[in-house]
Amino acid sequence: MKTGLAPLGRVSAGLLVIALAFPAPAGARTVIGATPLGMADEIGFRERTDEVAFPIPVPKGLTPQTLTGTVQTPVDLDSGHLEAWSGDLLLARLAVDGASEFMPVEIPLDRARVRDGVADVTLRTVLTSKGEACPDWTERSLELRDSEVIFDGEPEVPRVLADFIPPVLERLEIYLPTNPSTVESEAAAELALAASARFGPRDLEVAVLPADGVRATSASPFTRRVEMREDPQTRITLVDAPVPTVEIVGDASTLAHQARSVSSDLRDLAITDSVTVESNLPAPRALITAATLDELGTGPVSSRGVGTVTATFGLDQTRLATVAGDVTLELSGVYSPPPSERSGLVVVDAGGTVIDSWVADQSGLIDRTVVVPAGVLGRYTDVSVSLQTSGAGAACGVVQPLSMVVSGDSVLRIGESGSPAPRGFDSMPQAMMPRVQVATGSASLDDTRRAITILAELQALSASLLRPEWVTVEKLTEGEAPGLLVSSDGAADGLPLPLELTGGRTLEVVGTENGESATMQFSEDIDFASLQVVEDSDRAILVASTSSGSGELDRTLEWLSADPDRWAGLRGDVLFTAPGREPIQLSTAEAAGTVGADEDSGSATVRTALIVGSVAAVAGIALAGIAWLATGRGRSRRRP
Repeated sequence: MKTGLAPLGRVSAGLLVIALAFPAPAGARTVIGATPLGMADEIGFRERTDEVAFPIPVPKGLTPQTLTGTVQTPVDLDSGHLEAWSGDLLLARLAVDGASEFMPVEIPLDRARVRDGVADVTLRTVLTSKGEACPDWTERSLELRDSEVIFDGEPEVPRVLADFIPPVLERLEIYLPTNPSTVESEAAAELALAASARFGPRDLEVAVLPADGVRATSASPFTRRVEMREDPQTRITLVDAPVPTVEIVGDASTLAHQARSVSSDLRDLAITDSVTVESNLPAPRALITAATLDELGTGPVSSRGVGTVTATFGLDQTRLATVAGDVTLELSGVYSPPPSERSGLVVVDAGGTVIDSWVADQSGLIDRTVVVPAGVLGRYTDVSVSLQTSGAGAACGVVQPLSMVVSGDSVLRIGESGSPAPRGFDSMPQAMMPRVQVATGSASLDDTRRAITILAELQALSASLLRPEWVTVEKLTEGEAPGLLVSSDGAADGLPLPLELTGGRTLEVVGTENGESATMQFSEDIDFASLQVVEDSDRAILVASTSSGSGELDRTLEWLSADPDRWAGLRGDVLFTAPGREPIQLSTAEAAGTVGADEDSGSATVRTALIVGSVAAVAGIALAGIAWLATGRGRSRRRP
């Protein structure tokens, strides 16, 4: 997910499409990478025989011709084939040589079946390993990388509103008045979040720009512009402009409805260049306390393998639309009983932690209740059920493969969390559901842009739609709803921040679990910006603020948007940015820590030293020999 952070936007991956995809008068070709098409940059084939769906959206005016990429082979691969199918039609069968680490591939798509604007393509592998043992290719599989699709033709310019949003969207520009009203800000956020929910995992760039600013007269064919303002009239109009543009106007009760409809299914009915939409915004999703895998859209889950077989599904707290406590899994399913000469063990793993295991028996049935502790749950947590066998064996492929199916009837029961944000950034955005209040320190377009930037990036991580409500700072700080506060002209007041600056020269770090704190004194005033997850009673608030000026806050947001994995990889509860330094993540719970039974002054001194090391490293103060405490930067982005 990318967001525009300056009035004239910024260089993005969309420039690649401008260079490769800008329409030419004759013989035009358009090249689109895997990410804008909604596919992962690296596609892994986890077993000897595996298949991955590769549906390709086809913008109007284009015809898919070729899928190109690079195959990376695992070290123990002997040979094999990569096949491309469209339904029951074989498009290509390419030989894969295990002696080559990397192999360029080209797959013809001219015969692929295109229905409802999507080309039906499935990739399959049939592989042979070296030696007689079956390798485990779960973590080091054959991969297809750097995929691109070459299209013939030119993207059509939309003539009616139904065609305004293309199936591939790389940049959305939203134009607002210099001092937008709360109605205009909220409507712009609704539009940005609706677009981010649909295109965010594809690295959509959202830019919020001044309506009276200078606009480029050309752009990528996958750029759309929306002009938005509050007005007594209510309408959506396709504007005659060099870059496809829609004007949305409405009053306080209708503007948000019009904005959201631009990227909703209702747009397909807009077969003219101007319409008015009258509908209610969808109600926030109800809290889920129990659901089956089928109801969550993840089950049933099946897998086949030799020696070991693993069925994996995900626990997505953003789909649950809540911060979960312990999760109870009532697992049901079947597996192949191990042969008589083998023994077997069924293992349940969550987030890399084994939570249960039992001896496999000849019934081949799974009927087990296990508990996933809240402490191992992240925003997304992989849960795997595996059958591991041992004993006499044979050459790979000779023994009958094992199978496992985790039934879609398996039930998840969600326990209530004792904290609104137990894992800091990893509790976002689910801690902001079902409705999030948004407040800015000023009514400026810049603060609105910053708030929408943050919301759109969080939406790209979520399977459920965020519902923003623009409010005053006072209503947010004194209320009880989860929220986002952007304060670019100074520190945020009225909230218990984990990291606070007092008097311009004293930093205080407060542990969220027990209120223990440590301070650091400076000999001169310091400047910094931060994003902090605040636990305020029974709610969570994300605070973006600065000690002075907005420059460091903008630099922080630009740093986050520059790498699509950075938002997903945030850990701890503070992101701290000082002038001339890269942002650093800090867990104040670990830094301020629990002294516990060891209450002696030496222990407290050590903890204080760790905090000093963390903050001093960011502030640019050389303190030799002091370690700084920062959590690891895991990269767990939601898969498209």
